[in-house]
Amino acid sequence: MNSVSVWDRCPTADELLDARLRAGWTPTPTSTVDGDVVLGHAACRVPSRAAR
Repeated sequence: MNSVSVWDRCPTADELLDARLRAGWTPTPTSTVDGDVVLGHAACRVPSRAAR
């Protein structure tokens, strides 16, 4: 284990995702028949293809 994250409570999914993004993490797109898409909770932070 490289690091330990300590929270004073159970963080929400949004809080965990925000912490990852602040640390420089970026979601990895998955290749699908509809093209590359970000799946899971991280998809809520990626602009939709319709908006492009």
